[in-house]
Amino acid sequence: MPCLAHTLQLTLKDAFKHPSTGNVISRARSLVNTVRKSSVATEKMISKCGKTLIKDCVTRWNSTLNMMKRLLETKIVLNQVLDELGIDTLLTSDWSKLEQLVKLFEPFAVHTDQLQTDSQSLSEVVPCLLNLEAHLQSSVISKPLDQIMLQSLRERFAYLLNPQAADFDATPAAACLMDPTVAFALFTTEMESMKAARSCVLQHAAHYSSPLVSQQQKSSVNPQCPTSASAEGTVLKRFKFLASKVGAELTPTSGNTTGNAGSAHTELSTYISKLKQGKVCCETETPLKFWQNREIVYPRLAPVAEDFLAAPASQAFVERIFSVCGQLSSGRRNRMDTSLEQRVFLKMNQKLLLSISTNN
Repeated sequence: MPCLAHTLQLTLKDAFKHPSTGNVISRARSLVNTVRKSSVATEKMISKCGKTLIKDCVTRWNSTLNMMKRLLETKIVLNQVLDELGIDTLLTSDWSKLEQLVKLFEPFAVHTDQLQTDSQSLSEVVPCLLNLEAHLQSSVISKPLDQIMLQSLRERFAYLLNPQAADFDATPAAACLMDPTVAFALFTTEMESMKAARSCVLQHAAHYSSPLVSQQQKSSVNPQCPTSASAEGTVLKRFKFLASKVGAELTPTSGNTTGNAGSAHTELSTYISKLKQGKVCCETETPLKFWQNREIVYPRLAPVAEDFLAAPASQAFVERIFSVCGQLSSGRRNRMDTSLEQRVFLKMNQKLLLSISTNN
């Protein structure tokens, strides 16, 4: 499976290649380079607003969006400085186009940042992609560009979103299903991955030996709690485009299950039924903690869910660790020092260790 954050950036690059977009970005980049090369213009910008323009870099994620956002943030001051120095500014149509592009690209930047952190689970992948798809479908900002990006998104991520694709992988959809905070993403009439996700979960559950849990132990635990509107609202804010699309399609089910009593199939059907009825809440728990606290209730499902949720959302953080290794070893040695692993650990957990020492 390729890195999801990298692939998401390729979708943005497809948009940058569109003539109308590429021309505006090229003119904006040229203006930024002109201002940054002028020490007088830079000093005037800093004295007037305390900010300078941002130069984008093709290898740095979201840098082009950050460049456009900074141009818009400093538009008034920038035009004043350019007028004083006799430098031409952008056309009115260019400024308007930049505003449209920022609105269109902003959700992609948010989800790229979200997927490349070390704290995000594989369960976030499908909701992020469906949220971006819903964003592009509902967008009226730039119809030709919207459709180009939507087509690129669907083609590049067909192996995650289209069960009919030859290389379809149901693992991210299964992880999404096992995360009670984002499982709602699969409950749509259009989301055909639901069956594939269920099959993937049951297939993995078959590899685990049958746990010996008595019925008395099961009945002694009550994992249900009232659904919190604030907790649900927090999740929906993160996927606002998808939430507006899914909300009307969620309908309570009767909760009937099929299969042998005590089977993984029955546990999964019960879990999904409770999700649709709003009887599963995760207000004070992480998804992993949710399943750890319900291992007695879902003895066959819990270990499978924990496996899925433990997988990272992308390879970006792992690549940063290798980059740190290269920096610490100076990249000039053919043998690693015995303390390299320990130094990398200290470097990657520096903030956590400092906070612990401060609290003590």
